[in-house]
Amino acid sequence: MEKNVEQYHLFRDGRIKMPEHLAPRREVRGRLFGNRLMEALTRSRIEPPIVMHLLISGALFTYGIVSLGIVWWTAVIVAFSGCLFWSFAEYNVHRFLYHTETNSRPLYRIQHNAHGIHHQHPVDPRRLAMPPVPGLLFSGLFFLLFWLVSPTYVFVFFPGFMLGYLTYITMHYAQHRYKTPRYGPWKKLWQHHFVHHYVDPYSCYGVSTRLWDHVFGTTAKVKAGPAVPGS
Repeated sequence: MEKNVEQYHLFRDGRIKMPEHLAPRREVRGRLFGNRLMEALTRSRIEPPIVMHLLISGALFTYGIVSLGIVWWTAVIVAFSGCLFWSFAEYNVHRFLYHTETNSRPLYRIQHNAHGIHHQHPVDPRRLAMPPVPGLLFSGLFFLLFWLVSPTYVFVFFPGFMLGYLTYITMHYAQHRYKTPRYGPWKKLWQHHFVHHYVDPYSCYGVSTRLWDHVFGTTAKVKAGPAVPGS
C-alpha cells in the first residue's frame, strides 16, 4: 500500500536499512488469522507436504510410463524440463508477485499472507512450506494448466515440476533452520538467501538456485559470513 511503496523508495535511496513490512521481527511466530481453523490451515511441518507431493507425483509419473506408454528416457527429459520450469516460475513469482510494491490492497493481502509474514518471522518452522490443503489446490491448478497444453505429457512434466518445488521447500527449510554448510555451492546459496532476508529483499530471488538471478542481473555481492539465522 502507500506506506509500503514509500518505504520501498526510502530503502532504494539508502535512507532506511530495511522496509518496515519486510523487516524481521523478534517474535519467532506470527499470526495471520484470528480463527483457529484458518490459522491452522496456514501452518505446517515440512514433512506432510513433502510426503503428499511425492506420493502424488510418483503415481502420476508411473501412470504416464505404464498406462500411457511414454518411453522412459522421454519421460526423464520431460520431467527434467518440468523441474527447470519450476525454478523459472519460482524466481518470477518471488520477484514479480511477492516483491512488487503496489498501492493495491488485494495484492498487498496476497503478498503479506503468502510471503510477507515469512519475512517478518523468517525462522518460524511452520511457515517454510505451503500447508497440504492450499498446496493441493495450487498444485491441482497447475496440473490443469499443464494438462490443457499436453493431456499426455503432463503426467511426466508435472512430477518434474513438483520435484523442483520439493527441492525448493527442502532447501528453503534448511536455509532457515540449519547453519551454513561448508560445501561451496551450498554455502553461496545460503548466503544468497541471507542477503534477500536481511540485507536487500529486492534482490537474490532464487531460493533453490541462483541461476535466474544471474540471468536477469538480480544478484547481490555476498561476503563470506553468517547465513540465515536458525533457531
